[in-house]
Amino acid sequence: MKTMKSMRRLCKITAATLALGALGATFAQEASAGCGQYKYIAPALFKGDSWGEPGSTRFIRTGFLKVADTEDEPTIVGLWHFTYTAKGDEALGIPDGAIVDGGNTTWFADGNEATYSGMRAPDTGAECMGVWKKTGERAYKLNHIGLSWDPVNNVFAGPAFIKQYVSLETSGNKYTGTFTITQLAPDGKTVEVVIKGLIKAYRVTVDTDEQT
Repeated sequence: MKTMKSMRRLCKITAATLALGALGATFAQEASAGCGQYKYIAPALFKGDSWGEPGSTRFIRTGFLKVADTEDEPTIVGLWHFTYTAKGDEALGIPDGAIVDGGNTTWFADGNEATYSGMRAPDTGAECMGVWKKTGERAYKLNHIGLSWDPVNNVFAGPAFIKQYVSLETSGNKYTGTFTITQLAPDGKTVEVVIKGLIKAYRVTVDTDEQT
């Protein structure tokens, strides 16, 4: 009886070991295919300096991005409704106070940002992505890129670099500042037009039920 139990236990251990081996082989195969970053991430998961020797348990070292200097300081991270108004663009035929763009934008804690324009037609390029950094007390710089499309001729119309310098109010629910839109030709170098002005944005929360 004891021999039979020992044999059953040995079979279970062998089956579990083979299953883990198959899983590891599958993971390794997937790690070397598809998106390139996986082949760099996968080996670290099995290194001794991450997990230790077989049978041991350790946590993987990681880091966290601090989005506020103190717990009481407001952060720009979140969802916002924004408006661009022109200022100093009379030479382009755009009067001061004219609305240049508006929509919703999200500032992520990892330093990335995404904007969706509510004034540009989707087939001309209504989305853009950017990166931001904190430059001072409640002060931020944002650089994002919009890819413009010419739907009439069905061709790429060129990238637009949109720079923002904004300040967050102490309430944490509004920010204001300036913007500069530099529209480039399809070559990504030739400047076609530069539009500048003022920006203001209001935080969107789970209780927000209107947008103006």
